[in-house]
Amino acid sequence: MKLDDFIDKIFSKYKGRKFRIQFWNGVKRTYGTEDTDRFFTIIFKTKDALRKIIFKGSKGFGEAYMNRDIEIEGDLADCVSLTSEPYFKLFRPTFREKLKYLKLFLQNRNTLRGSKRNIHSHYDLGNDFYKLWLDKNMQYTCAYFDYPEQGLDDAQLNKMEYICRKLEFKTGETVLETGSGWGGFAIYAAKKYGVKIKSYNISHEQVVCAKEWAKKEGLTDKVEFIEDDYRNAEGVYDKFVSIGMLEHVGLDNYQTFSDIIFKHLKDKGLGLIHSITRLYPEPTDSFTATYIFPGALIPALSEIIPVLEKNRFTIVDIDNLRLHYARTLYFWRENFEKNIEKVGNMFDDRFIRMWRVYLSGAMTSFSDGPMTLSQILITRGKLNNVRLNRRAFYDEKYKDPHWNYWT
Repeated sequence: MKLDDFIDKIFSKYKGRKFRIQFWNGVKRTYGTEDTDRFFTIIFKTKDALRKIIFKGSKGFGEAYMNRDIEIEGDLADCVSLTSEPYFKLFRPTFREKLKYLKLFLQNRNTLRGSKRNIHSHYDLGNDFYKLWLDKNMQYTCAYFDYPEQGLDDAQLNKMEYICRKLEFKTGETVLETGSGWGGFAIYAAKKYGVKIKSYNISHEQVVCAKEWAKKEGLTDKVEFIEDDYRNAEGVYDKFVSIGMLEHVGLDNYQTFSDIIFKHLKDKGLGLIHSITRLYPEPTDSFTATYIFPGALIPALSEIIPVLEKNRFTIVDIDNLRLHYARTLYFWRENFEKNIEKVGNMFDDRFIRMWRVYLSGAMTSFSDGPMTLSQILITRGKLNNVRLNRRAFYDEKYKDPHWNYWT
């Protein structure tokens, strides 16, 4: 059977939104039944490009796009989001693909040495690169929008403030942070709330930036950035926070992560985990695991909550910011494209196209796919003198009475 006929057979029963395929011989065929404004055409320049997608899935698509063996007319995001439609759930990973996932997992395990190598491959691309498309506070995690039209800078400030309120920071409290990024949250919290933060990170580029920033702000007495693995943390703290790091911990280290929180958080201390989560357990797709985040795994809540339960943490609150992350990625993608000439001066065409696939796929994985963003607020032990009204998370002027049941 010819490849184009094979594709016809696959999509003969597809009833979703319309799209077009243009084959290497110039033949164009339209599939789907729903007329939408998300129409696109995928142009195959060679038979090999189609074979790659058939046999290698997302990795094959990414490689073909990176090598210009395929082009997209329309929005790349609409193309990569197509696999989120229910019809494509019929195509489960083969045994061979599962073996490839296992191989990637074994190659990129998050041991002390492996974690540093994995983080270096993504976060140490150069601070100047990330400054082109992140907000002014260099927040590489989900923002929090008061309204859809709000700008990224303000939305990221909202996110940091939102977390500070949930953790009820008070002047002089000590905080353990695992995964500092470029230091924006620690600096914000120390500056506004007067807390003292010790922050661990294994990205050299980020730690250098964070230390320089803290020195510039005159906060070196309140913020300490340490270039080391979270598993080597020392001390006991009033509060714990981790923003966008759990995705890099790895399934086999979730219990260790929970144990670290338990070991270093005071009794009745509050902790917050801010992490991408997914609706169900599944391996990282092969394109992302190979080219973007080696060693990364997006956890399901069903994988996180049990390890917290083993340490008898109390779950105070769980928040789902799924659409906030889709909007965040919309801004990142827009900023990336606005600065594409500058990106091109830093990296080659293949890198640019690789990141287009990544940013487009990430955006639509929140809007159309299985990704969510969870903020999990926990306490070590029974903390009765805690906010009983979520309004305090949103309204700075509202003073929660912190009722105690027995009073």
